[in-house]
Amino acid sequence: MTADLAPGSAPASAPAPPSRLHGDVAATMYREYLLLTRNRTNLLLAITPSAVYLLLFATSLSRLVGDVRYEGRLVSYPEFAVPALLLSSMLAAATTAGTSLFQERMGRMDVELWSYPLRRGSYVAGKLLVSTLLVLAQSLAALGVSLLVFTFRWPPSHWAAIFCGIAAASMAFNGLYLLLATLFKDFQRFTVTINVLAPTLLFASPSFYPAQQMAPVLRWLSWADPVTYGIRCIRDGALFGFGAAWPWMLMLLAIAAVACALIGRSLMARAREI
Repeated sequence: MTADLAPGSAPASAPAPPSRLHGDVAATMYREYLLLTRNRTNLLLAITPSAVYLLLFATSLSRLVGDVRYEGRLVSYPEFAVPALLLSSMLAAATTAGTSLFQERMGRMDVELWSYPLRRGSYVAGKLLVSTLLVLAQSLAALGVSLLVFTFRWPPSHWAAIFCGIAAASMAFNGLYLLLATLFKDFQRFTVTINVLAPTLLFASPSFYPAQQMAPVLRWLSWADPVTYGIRCIRDGALFGFGAAWPWMLMLLAIAAVACALIGRSLMARAREI
């Protein structure tokens, strides 16, 4: 026999709707982690370019080129080229993050997502944080593989500058690629653009060759290439420490802040349309 309920009251077993959601940022982060890592094709495409480049440098170019003069200092070619390998890994991982945004739209996962009481800020924060961590983790993994292949004798302070540079570059390029993904509505156009853009950005920068040896047109183009500043940040941190790398770090952090602000606005607008 059930007890009578007072007018306006609810059964004791019915949970009251919370006025403020708790833990939705963590739930969004877990969802983004699954979205980014469960697609084996995306992971394969993100890992393959860096693995191929590392294999080529391990077997051929590092022995062929020998030493390179950079900023008046003679350095081994692996020391000079490894920052470019890390940037290659970042661009591949950032492509995965941008592609996942389209997969979310095409699978109508965004409609399902906003069927739940989720704060828009939590969604934006979770997406940006997890995608940045993915880019950072893949870059550090590429650095770990490089350490197994090559030998570097950088002092501890230079290693600290390298890690800070990798973190700043990961935030910047993840932000730029996600921002690019928000500007496209057609997935095929995005895929073609991103697959053409990534190698163009990489090889139009002083990545695997000093800027002084680049063709004049490419040298001028490299100043408008954001990859140039990511490579300079990590390379200068590795070879000269924080004293040479901090201006590039600040530039990358500024790029990341602007890109994330624009991404937040775009994702918020998309959420309001659903």
